[in-house]
Amino acid sequence: MTAQHSHIEEVLQARGSARFDRRLAASKRAGLLRVLFAIAALGFSSSVFPGLRSAQFVFGAYVLVSLIFQTMISKGFAASDKRSLAMGCSDVAVLSYAVYLHGPASSVIPFMYLFIPVVNAASSSSRSRVAMRLALLGVASYGALVLAVAAGWLPYAPIGPAAKFGPPTLAHLVSSALLVTFSVLSSTSIVLRQMMALDRMNKRLSELSNLDELTGLCNRRHLVAELRRQLDRVARGSSCGVLMIDLDGFKRVNDKMGHDAGDVLLMDIAAALTKETRAVDLVARYGGDEFVVVMPDLSPDGALPAAERIVEAVARVGRERWIDTPVTASIGLTMAQADDDMSSLLRRADAEAYAAKRAGGHRLSMAPSAPSQPSGIVSTPEKRRVGR
Repeated sequence: MTAQHSHIEEVLQARGSARFDRRLAASKRAGLLRVLFAIAALGFSSSVFPGLRSAQFVFGAYVLVSLIFQTMISKGFAASDKRSLAMGCSDVAVLSYAVYLHGPASSVIPFMYLFIPVVNAASSSSRSRVAMRLALLGVASYGALVLAVAAGWLPYAPIGPAAKFGPPTLAHLVSSALLVTFSVLSSTSIVLRQMMALDRMNKRLSELSNLDELTGLCNRRHLVAELRRQLDRVARGSSCGVLMIDLDGFKRVNDKMGHDAGDVLLMDIAAALTKETRAVDLVARYGGDEFVVVMPDLSPDGALPAAERIVEAVARVGRERWIDTPVTASIGLTMAQADDDMSSLLRRADAEAYAAKRAGGHRLSMAPSAPSQPSGIVSTPEKRRVGR
């Protein structure tokens, strides 16, 4: 059970690694956008608004922080919710400072609070939590600025062009705060729903790209990826059995009853294979009437009875569904070796399946665990062990 648990953990780690890679790519894009914005703010602050020259050190520090974060992302570090929150907080702080300089209700700058939650949520795993926290932080920061200006605690637009017009009325400030709050929270909620719907769609498309359309089993593409991963594990000392399943008499079903009947048979057999295997096993349609089962963390003594159960399960489906045209399975079993590659492993399993078919079908042939051992038919309909 420990080995099985180890395999399950590795599967989850592989899936987590893929999600991490996607978040890292999103983080790089978000970080690049932040760097460009910081450079633009530094470059245009003094040319467009000469009064902001005294505040250039803030935008310069923001450029430096953005570059540091971008360097960390490029190195593969800190692609996490904490990083997204930290970067979002720096964005809110700098934007709030710019809003304070220009005056809370005198420009469209406050509406840039809309972008901070979305940009940072795109690179996090807990998108809704990160986005809503940053949205609330932005709204609270803007509200605090409006309150401070309304109460006279802070000067209005100290170096911005709106200073010459004087502070707006209290009603104007309150209306501005309510509008920004509604816009930020509602827009963040809408964009989040769209992002999460897109995530679900992408996840579904990813699953479909790994499934055989007819049987619902894993397809050859997914099988190849799993075999490569298992061979890496075998090279580190794990064990893995591979079954090549070739149906006996399937062509007769197609010829006699039509391809629709053949498709139904394949679906029935796929269901039987799924039922007879473990949750950690991978069952794939290899092509036509051939299937492959990958059984990690099983010794030959464990893989052999599992393969024999599959022989009987396929025969049972053939007897129950297709009495006039019984279909059985010739199965080749081999154990992955440390020096195997994918081609040699599948070639060995296929050779054993062919040996089982040549011996009459409805049986199992197992490849030797050592080169000096002869391979042979180890399972027959009569459950007798006979040499080949």
